[in-house]
Amino acid sequence: MKKAIFIFIVCSVVAFFIILSTAIDTSKENSIEVSGTVKSVYEGGVKDVVFQLENHKTVYYINRGFENGFELAKAKKDFEGKKIRLFYAKSWTPLAPFGTSSKHITHLSVDDYIIYNEW
Repeated sequence: MKKAIFIFIVCSVVAFFIILSTAIDTSKENSIEVSGTVKSVYEGGVKDVVFQLENHKTVYYINRGFENGFELAKAKKDFEGKKIRLFYAKSWTPLAPFGTSSKHITHLSVDDYIIYNEW
């Protein structure tokens, strides 16, 4: 009986890590559109560009954006107070089964000018 419980636990842990390691689908078909006025732009996570929109509890981020051409001072000047349109990836993780308060940006535009795109 102990051997069966041990095997079950090991298989559960392996399955958990396999689920965690699956990549986020960043396609247009798997993205949700949001628009709003940028309240603030700041660095979060590991070099992520984070956008806080007015009247939104969720924050949106460009993964490793500061490693890929964004600069904080310029991003603040270019985006704060401006209306943006973004898409974020629909995703689920067992670490946050009911969702998270931060979403991965797959596409970002200001005045129909594409700023960032993963499609």
